[in-house]
Order: sequence, then C-alpha cells, then structure tokens
Amino acid sequence: MAQGGMVLVKYLLFIFNFIFWISGICLIAVGAWIKAKYKDFIELSEGSSAATGAVFLIIIGVIVAIVGFLGCCGAWKENYCMVTTYAILLAIIFILEIAAGAVAYAYKGKLEDYTRKALDDGIDKYLDGDKDAIDAVDNIQKQFNCCGVDSYKNYLNASDDKKFPSTCCKNKEVCPGTVGDVKKLNKTELDDEIYTKGCLTQFEQFLREHILIVGGVGIGIAFVQLIGILFACCLMRSIKAEYEVV
Repeated sequence: MAQGGMVLVKYLLFIFNFIFWISGICLIAVGAWIKAKYKDFIELSEGSSAATGAVFLIIIGVIVAIVGFLGCCGAWKENYCMVTTYAILLAIIFILEIAAGAVAYAYKGKLEDYTRKALDDGIDKYLDGDKDAIDAVDNIQKQFNCCGVDSYKNYLNASDDKKFPSTCCKNKEVCPGTVGDVKKLNKTELDDEIYTKGCLTQFEQFLREHILIVGGVGIGIAFVQLIGILFACCLMRSIKAEYEVV
C-alpha cells in the first residue's frame, strides 16, 4: 500500500479508537445507571441478575476504554505488535458481547420471575416491619408510581390495623391510614387516592420503553468494533509491507 494510504488508515484508526474509547465510557455510565436505577430491586433480591448485568457492563466498558486507548497508541506509533494485539482484543470483546447478548435473550423470559420474587419477598418483609425492605419498597413505589406487586391488594392480607404504605397514595394528605381504611373505599375512591397498578407491571412497561434504546446502542457499538477490526487489519498489512520493503 502506498505511504499516503497507510497514513489515511492510521488516522482513521486513531479517530475510530477515540470513538471506541468514548463508547467504553458510555458502557460504564449505562452500567452505573442500571445499578442506581435498580438499586432497590437489587437490595430486595439480594444479588439479582440486574446487578450481575450492571457489573458486567461496567467491566466491559473499562476493558473497551483501555483497548481503545491502546489502539490509539498503536495506530499513532505504527507498531505492528501493538496493532495486532489490539485487533485480537477487539475481536475477543466482540465475541464476548455477542455471547452476553445471546445469554440475555435466552434469560429474558425469566426476568419477570426474578422481579416478581424480589417484590414478593420485599412486601412480605415490609409487612413484618423489616426496615431495609420498607425503605426499598417505598422507593420503588415512589419511583414507578405503583403499589404492591400486582396491585394494592397485595397489602390487604395484613390485619386491618396495619399501616398502609403512604407511597401507594397519590395525595399524601388524604392517604388512607390503615389497610382497613383501604378496604372501605369504593373503586372510584381507590382510583382517586392510590396507585392501582402493580410495580411488576410498571417495571415491565419501563423495560419495554428502554429496551430498544439499549439494543440500538449495543448494535451501534458492535458495528463500530467491526470497522475497527477492519482498519486494524489494513494498518497491520501496511506496516508489514513497509517492513518488508525496508
């Protein structure tokens, strides 16, 4: 390849790796966001798949950022060994991401089961007065504007004098004081005063609204990686040809 062609590939690879480095930072940010967003679900389930997925994204993001930085160095210095190592690492990351996507797709049907179990356990502990469970469930109900797992009825198995969660109420000033108070309300009063949708339904709706965004970002990053591997191979070939001429 002509010298001008190698210079072009070199700068293209450098620009690509800068973008790739940014994508690594984005993965770290998404992982941290998932941990923060689902913190209360994670606490209720005592180590859920959401926590595992978030940690995996953060780890992959760190690796991607490091590999992107190394790719920039290798392209700038035109070091055959560094560029080759970079291409191999990029291919490994790509394979790992495909595998992770396949596993996530295979287990997507179990996400509802994990979430339901976490919420069921949390509400049981809530009714028993567990402080951590009370904080977690209250935060979830405030965040998603929901009540109970499937509906407010999840609380009605408690004694009538049991305090009804204020986080189920739309208006805290006229919130029913106890489970017994809730049982006395008619349907219109219920709709006006409390959230009637369960947290499981609200959580699933949230996932449906965001899954396309997450999937699109993942596909975009994978596409960028394939371009990076192609550029790296072109630069490796150019560097090798230059060495042979010398």
